[in-house]
Amino acid sequence: MITLVFLALQVWQRNYTMGESNRLERAAAIDRHADSISRWRGCLMENADLATIWLTAYNDGDLSEIEILRLNNLWVDFANTQHANYGRAKTVGDQGLARQAVVRVVAEVTASVIFKTLWERTHFMVGLASPEFVKEVDRGISEGNLEGVVTFKEMIMKP
Repeated sequence: MITLVFLALQVWQRNYTMGESNRLERAAAIDRHADSISRWRGCLMENADLATIWLTAYNDGDLSEIEILRLNNLWVDFANTQHANYGRAKTVGDQGLARQAVVRVVAEVTASVIFKTLWERTHFMVGLASPEFVKEVDRGISEGNLEGVVTFKEMIMKP
């Protein structure tokens, strides 16, 4: 009888510990998600040239060769950041956080022809690591269900 009680306590302790571990992993994923977005957005906030390039692309404006190079790298960083956020969210089972990463890419891709072109040119490489992420982004683009979603540019208050 004592052995059964001891085994039952071990099972309970293991389940409790696993649940606590899952909650901590989820909290870490949420924290990392926020940090990665802050870092990426910080690039735009701290560098007026990059912000100008992003807004020019958003408005489908003309860019010099060096600006195109900088935009390409900024876009790859953005796509990789969202892809990583998606992967972490899926790993810990947070569907809402995974959806947020997808919607963020969809919102930007559908904002301009330039961003759509950048997505089309990078989506193969992103898809090598996460075909599911690419499928969800592509589905979001084709469905166009973005009511209430704003792009980074639209979050800016007008002077």
